[in-house]
Amino acid sequence: MKRTLIPVLATLTLLFAFTSCRQDGPAPIRNIKAGPNLLKAQAGQSSTNYTYFTGQNQKALGNVYTKDVLVSFVGGLTADQEQRILTQYVFVKKTTEQVATDAALLHRVALVDGLNSNQVEQALQELAKDPNISYASPYFRDGNSLLGVSNQVIVTLENGETEVLQQLAKEYNAEVLKSIGEGTYVVKVDNASKGNALAFANYLHGQKGIAQAEPDFIITPD
Repeated sequence: MKRTLIPVLATLTLLFAFTSCRQDGPAPIRNIKAGPNLLKAQAGQSSTNYTYFTGQNQKALGNVYTKDVLVSFVGGLTADQEQRILTQYVFVKKTTEQVATDAALLHRVALVDGLNSNQVEQALQELAKDPNISYASPYFRDGNSLLGVSNQVIVTLENGETEVLQQLAKEYNAEVLKSIGEGTYVVKVDNASKGNALAFANYLHGQKGIAQAEPDFIITPD
């Protein structure tokens, strides 16, 4: 399932200046909090190619997009506090847009130029460790659009047996939020889950009692 991203009227001020480098080379990350780990993700390392299932058909997503990621924050933070959290990471440039799902308000976060896909995956791991960030996930390029992995999976059951889905969600530290039709449910994941919505959808594929599971992608023009 896919949804369209809604731009925020005003972007936040860029607080740090960054030096860019070529896309195919490692970026000059020098931040005490996250930089040293990112430097380990060298451009020469093989990158992960991701896929997902739409029905029974497997579709390629390729490598993670290197310009943006999605994050959501824990409740109770002001916009200024959220921005201060992000500016601790030198690989973050600014927030640009946001979209509300059934479970959270997701922010599109622009990254500095020059990161490779391995570095973006490491950056997502660093963001997920932050106690103030409840979810962090990648974008993928799809033609002239970007697919952001939201914090939701849309699941259709074979026989309407919700107990099967509840048990699978429990094992994955996910939460069944609500029904959106006969036998179809929205399931939420976050940083406490075993993986993001893409990973959970792939985990559900082929499980007994599951007819279909897809990430609830957020679509935005590239």
